[in-house]
Amino acid sequence: MPANARRRWLWPILVLCLLWSLFFWRILTPSEADRLTFQQGDFTHQFLAYRRMAYRQFLAGRFPVIEECLYSGYPFQADPQSQVLYPPVLALMLLGRALGWPEYPLRALEWEVMLHVLWAALGMYVFLSAPAGRPSLHPIAALAGALAYAFGGYMTGYPILQTGILQTASWLPWMLPVAHRLATAKRWLPAAGGLAVLAGFAFTAGHPQTMLYVVYVVAIAFAFWFWRAHRAAEPPAALWRGALLRGMTAGSLAAGLSAAQLIPTLLFMLESNRPALSYAEAGNGFLLLDIALLVLTGVFNTWQPIYVGVVALTFVGVALLAGRRRLADTGLWLCVGIAALALSFGANAIGFDLAYLTLPGYRQFRSQERHAMAVSFALSTLAAYGTSLLMRPIRQPAQEQLKRAASILSIGGIIVLLILIIILISQQALTEPGRSALTPAANRLAMVVIALVGTSGLLLWRTQLQRWPRWAWGGVLLALMAFELFTSNRYTATQKLAEPLPPSPLTKPIIETQRINSYGRIYNHYGLPLNGACVAGLNEVSGGSPIVMRAYKTFLDRTPEAVMVKLLNVRYAVTWRGAMETPEGIMIPWFLLARDTFEGQPASTYRLDWEPQEFNGAWIPRRLVPVRAEDDLYAYMRRPEFDPFVEAIVIDPPKELLDRSASGNAAVEGKSPGYIKVAAYAERPALLALSQAYHRNWVALVNGREVAPLPIYGALLGVPIPAGPVSVELSYRPTDFYIGLAISATTALAIVLLIVREICAGQISRG
Repeated sequence: MPANARRRWLWPILVLCLLWSLFFWRILTPSEADRLTFQQGDFTHQFLAYRRMAYRQFLAGRFPVIEECLYSGYPFQADPQSQVLYPPVLALMLLGRALGWPEYPLRALEWEVMLHVLWAALGMYVFLSAPAGRPSLHPIAALAGALAYAFGGYMTGYPILQTGILQTASWLPWMLPVAHRLATAKRWLPAAGGLAVLAGFAFTAGHPQTMLYVVYVVAIAFAFWFWRAHRAAEPPAALWRGALLRGMTAGSLAAGLSAAQLIPTLLFMLESNRPALSYAEAGNGFLLLDIALLVLTGVFNTWQPIYVGVVALTFVGVALLAGRRRLADTGLWLCVGIAALALSFGANAIGFDLAYLTLPGYRQFRSQERHAMAVSFALSTLAAYGTSLLMRPIRQPAQEQLKRAASILSIGGIIVLLILIIILISQQALTEPGRSALTPAANRLAMVVIALVGTSGLLLWRTQLQRWPRWAWGGVLLALMAFELFTSNRYTATQKLAEPLPPSPLTKPIIETQRINSYGRIYNHYGLPLNGACVAGLNEVSGGSPIVMRAYKTFLDRTPEAVMVKLLNVRYAVTWRGAMETPEGIMIPWFLLARDTFEGQPASTYRLDWEPQEFNGAWIPRRLVPVRAEDDLYAYMRRPEFDPFVEAIVIDPPKELLDRSASGNAAVEGKSPGYIKVAAYAERPALLALSQAYHRNWVALVNGREVAPLPIYGALLGVPIPAGPVSVELSYRPTDFYIGLAISATTALAIVLLIVREICAGQISRG
């Protein structure tokens, strides 16, 4: 590439970096008086909390495959939202350990999301400005598309607070140029490997639903590009065989490279409380009136994920109305945008019904408004196409069309201005205008007026550019677009700087008295933030993940509370209740440790004083009760005379465990994430029960001999033991992760060898 062309291509990247720093300057600033942060909630209580849990294990020299402080033992790495295999997160964890961070800081998570917004902007610019076989866009047009995607309502809204969504979506524009090369190049194997690498990054970013939409968008674009490139040279049957070969090769490499996360996540999902959703559960999405979010923000909805700005939307119209001058990919992105918009309404529109019935993945996810990612991407791309058309010389008929469009926009601006005047007059009649519900609507309408009038002026100016260079017109366009997007979106997901996970007065007495029973758990019953006890270093009965093991979730939901606290060795409760009376009417012995408020409501910390107080999570039940079904198990535990320390309930137990009556004792001698050591004694062969969630990855060594644990009480861990003194060591051995890691490593090596082979073959052919 010549030096002039290189500079022409590179200067917009500098502009993007400067605009990015301007958009986030109140997050980046060191001034405490000016600094903002991202809204607390999921951003801090889930994603920052997960980072701190994982980092705590990294500091201890462990890889966080399991987290003891959640759900009585949680397959942490298998939950994609842990993001522990996502290379940028893993790199920051290792960097923090090398630099001596005592905990994962809020600042690091802020940088994570801000840099991914920049990454999305740069990727969009590269996608739109790379001309090989696709529409060649002017750098200003590519910059306009990058602004619309990265700083529109989608990327700057709730995805910032749900880091997995943001980080997955940021890889879409980087994948598309590689998918285009895969579709069009004769030597396509390196492109298949490159696409697999990018897909691996996107998948490990941790949001399978967004990844599903990314895969669909890339697959549709790949199919379109392949058909366009090869339709004249190949018959239809050979055409689609070739597309299938290339697509399946790239998909297989991507699956293999992602296997370390894919296999544990897939098994986790199949065993979770969400293996599939009903139509009613999966079908929630935008209301039809939310279509107004295309032009109006902050009125109907807190978030505006399909908003790319009135300026960008106008240039989408230019792209669609361009006639013969229309760029070749316009139809592709129009179809993608319309399809995604139809699906984003969920059950409120008929399009989702077809997807639910026919397309893979649509029974596993809810919140269909997340299709807004594809809508935003398609609109941003079309806006870039429209801008590029106007960066070219235009003839007299097109100038007349632009003048008519400018007139229409001016009329629209006048109408909106009149509506705004009516609102302001109505507001003056209120006693407290500053607090009126009309104020946000008036502000948003004022922004629409500015955008309409400004765009109208730009179109009129474009028809009379004899004395002005087109880059000057493009610069004003970018300035207007940045003004609109930054004004509308820069504070959507921010708040004043505050301590993200402050210590709670309700956990302080637990930390101080925990040594009484160091293996006891905390029952957070609407008294602490999600994951609040875990962040404080305490072990919780539950946690903050929306996806948990189905058997354990059923156990929490259906086990009588007085039984549950004993089975899980719950020694403390933080709750809104004034006493520890269970829903079944049983009073659990309690002692008040602290009172405070949580989310504005009174909350209390209780020490639970049920007997035996020396119990630390391991025991030998006297009898084993076999049942045939889950309903029978929970019905048995609801019997008034049921004693969990006397009877162990097992669904279809092994025959060798039946008809046994045993007595003995057991105690936990040591415990850490993924490891439990128990000393026990039984007068005859018996079943050792533990206050630990069952998972197929637990392996037991009983007196040095490997024994397979089994689920008892529906969701807890049981180990058959022989008579006499017994030493039991349980280890969490994530075989699914190890297998996936081996497949990922093998695939990575295969991709490297593939690329080296193609490079060598290319050099030989040139020689």
